[in-house]
Amino acid sequence: MEAAGQRWIVHPSRSDEITIWNLADLHWLSRACAEKHVRKDIKAIQDDPNSFWVGGGDYADFIGFTDKRFDPDAVAPWVSVKNLGNLGVFGMTCVRDLFLPIKDRCLGLVVGNHEKKYALKTEHEGLHGWLCTELGVPSLEYSALLDVIFWRKSSVKSPRLAWETPGGSGDTRTVRLFIHHGAGYAQTPGGKLNRLVQFMQSFEADVFFCGHVHDRVGRREPTIGGNTDCTELEAHERVGVISGSYLKTYAQGVTTYGEQRGYRPVSLGAAWVRIRPQTGQIFAEI
Repeated sequence: MEAAGQRWIVHPSRSDEITIWNLADLHWLSRACAEKHVRKDIKAIQDDPNSFWVGGGDYADFIGFTDKRFDPDAVAPWVSVKNLGNLGVFGMTCVRDLFLPIKDRCLGLVVGNHEKKYALKTEHEGLHGWLCTELGVPSLEYSALLDVIFWRKSSVKSPRLAWETPGGSGDTRTVRLFIHHGAGYAQTPGGKLNRLVQFMQSFEADVFFCGHVHDRVGRREPTIGGNTDCTELEAHERVGVISGSYLKTYAQGVTTYGEQRGYRPVSLGAAWVRIRPQTGQIFAEI
């Protein structure tokens, strides 16, 4: 796990609302990947100056010839046999090209179980690090805590990401993020929610992002404490979201692993939170 430090989002107005997306479980290279939906969400981030994002892992499917899960019918038709022979580099290059238009809005990338398993099996441990270097963003490994400091400066025209304190004066608010690729094999809504709640009860953060279980679920977990001198009670609400997947369980012309197992259809696309730095309010969008 990484204690991943601080980032600054410098913004101009008290009325600003900043959106942080969790782009997870793309499963690029799979025939069942909702490619148009992936590109649509990336374009939405690119076109919205108030949008930033973290990468939640499982960016590509990374299931090659030697994997017992390999099914040639489940591979995207545009992937060649030559591409499969160089799957790690080819997959990461595709992911890099997808993310290049929004690299300047990225807070960091975690690694997913698909990348991790492929790297261990093929001795290609450097692939995730290569992707982070190409995009110029930090690696968050499998899970991380990081602080986002919202700094209001009227001299800027639109929100921007900074890796060092901007200096000067301005109103600030810090929001701590917990990011984890996700874990477990729960298929019921309750089982998936329980995993999210376990994270929220185990770590100190304001916003919790996880994926892996291919669903979009949100949760508020309030805690009760005291004010600075402990003379009044104060409620502190923490927000957690499980990000959806871009991998269809049921797709025309392909029999997916999920279909064979009889899994539920999944909600496609990312989840995100919207933060009002002036008030500290946090809203989950699923």
